[in-house]
Amino acid sequence: MSCCECRDREGSILYSLLNRGAHSPQGHLETVAAQQPCSCASRRKLVAIRAPQLVFKAASEVLVKTFRFVKNVPCFRGLPAGDQLRLVRNSWAPLLVLGMVQDSVDFDTVETQQPSLLHMILTHSKERQQERTPAESRDPGVPVSDAEGIKMFLAWCRGLRISVREYAFLKGAILFTPEVTELECREYVRALQREAERALYEHVRTVHRGKAGRFGRLRAVLSALRSIEPDAVSGLFFRPVTGSSSTEEHVLAMFYGRQ
Repeated sequence: MSCCECRDREGSILYSLLNRGAHSPQGHLETVAAQQPCSCASRRKLVAIRAPQLVFKAASEVLVKTFRFVKNVPCFRGLPAGDQLRLVRNSWAPLLVLGMVQDSVDFDTVETQQPSLLHMILTHSKERQQERTPAESRDPGVPVSDAEGIKMFLAWCRGLRISVREYAFLKGAILFTPEVTELECREYVRALQREAERALYEHVRTVHRGKAGRFGRLRAVLSALRSIEPDAVSGLFFRPVTGSSSTEEHVLAMFYGRQ
């Protein structure tokens, strides 16, 4: 097996989608991918946010603004409270990343290193872990593929120059996901998702005449958003500050206005 056959970046669905480069502006995605070194030397290569407090604050502000938008959507307000909660739990991560594009929030990462099993045994890290405070027990980082995938997505979307109305339709298509389990109004949510996608198509057809590929690129944005792993978003933007506290509790506190 050749060295490059074991790249850990391949584990990220989002990275794989974007690395195809089929819709990248001016070859930007191919350039980014080409600059990434082979990671065969370690399957445990992790990265963390360079300025966690600043990025945590910016991400939280984006999420609060996004939830304000969501709660102002009449169709969402008309759903049962349980369905509202289930949809928010399912969609907060891609909605946050899309909001970061819209608000031009960016981030830098630094490489960390997950201790090997031998190192953990020799240094008795398991015993020391029990004595640490929550702040000292923070995540060591996220896989480099997850961070690269999100950074590439931010750069790609900014190159598309998405309009305010397109952002609104994209958020609706992400929010109203009928595949969420235990929905009381599943068919209604399915209809809302179709309506958001149809409105996006009609908007593009009317405003961007002569740009046949734009709707396809925005559909690719939706596909990429739906591949985003909430745990990766949590590990990048929240856990470095909240430590062992539940990210979902933090997210729902913002949704219900308790922050």
